[in-house]
Amino acid sequence: MQPEHPIQEQPSQQEPAYDHPIYKSPEPPKPYVKTFIEGEHSFSNIISHLLKKPLSVIHSIDEREGVRWAPILLMTIVALAFFGFIVGSFNGATEQMWLAPIKIVSGVLFSSLICLPSLYIFCCIGGMDKKFSTILGIQSCTMAITSLLLIGFSPVIWLFSSSSDSVGFFGFLCIAVWIICLFMGLKFFTKTGRAFGMKHTKHLYLWAGIFTLVTLQMPTTLRPIIGISDEILQLDEKKFFIQHWADVLDENKSNHRGYGRY
Repeated sequence: MQPEHPIQEQPSQQEPAYDHPIYKSPEPPKPYVKTFIEGEHSFSNIISHLLKKPLSVIHSIDEREGVRWAPILLMTIVALAFFGFIVGSFNGATEQMWLAPIKIVSGVLFSSLICLPSLYIFCCIGGMDKKFSTILGIQSCTMAITSLLLIGFSPVIWLFSSSSDSVGFFGFLCIAVWIICLFMGLKFFTKTGRAFGMKHTKHLYLWAGIFTLVTLQMPTTLRPIIGISDEILQLDEKKFFIQHWADVLDENKSNHRGYGRY
C-alpha cells in the first residue's frame, strides 16, 4: 500500500559555483621586468630617461651597461647652480649671484657625501643586496631628479625674487620648493628600494628624514645665501636652522624694507 501523503523529497542544495571569484586562487604576482636605457647613452637621452623611466637608469648602472657618470653629475651641478643663481639674485645682490650657486652646489654635494655611508648601511639592513657603486648610483640619480625639479620651479622663484623685498618670505619659499622637490626625489628612492627586493623600506624613510635635516642645516652653516651682506661666510656663530629662521623673521619685522641676510 502506498501512503496517503507521499514523502516529498527535499530539493538538494545547489552546489556552490566554484568558478566564483571568492573560490578562485589569487593570481600570482607578475614578475618584475627590468628596463634599461634605450638608445645611446647621450646627455639628453639620460635626462629623458631620468624624468620618464628613472628605474631604467638605475638598472643600467647596476648591470654595468656603460652608463657614464659625467652626464648625471654635470646635470646635477648645472641645475643646482642655476637654481642658486636665481636665489642669489634676490634684491639685486651682485655678490650673492655667484656666491649662492657655489654654496648651494657644495652644500648639496657635501650633504650627499656625508650621508652616503649611513645610506649604504641602511640599505644592507633592509635587505638590498647591491654593491656600493649601485647605492651610489641610486643616490646620484635621486639628486639629479631633485635638481631637475628645481629647474621647473625656478621661474616661480625668479618672479618672487624680483617682486618681493621680504627676506623671510622669500627664504621660506625657497625652502618649501626644496622640500617639495626633495620629497619627489626621495619618493623615487624608496620605489627603487622596493624594485630591488628591499623588504623593509622603513629604513629608507628614516634615512630620508635624516638627509632632509642635513640639507636644511647646511644653508644655515653656509649663510648668508639670500640678501645683501658684507660677509661671505659666517662660521663663528653656530645656530640650529629653526633658531636661525626665527631670528630672520624677527629681523625682518624690525626692518620695514625687509633687506637683510638669510
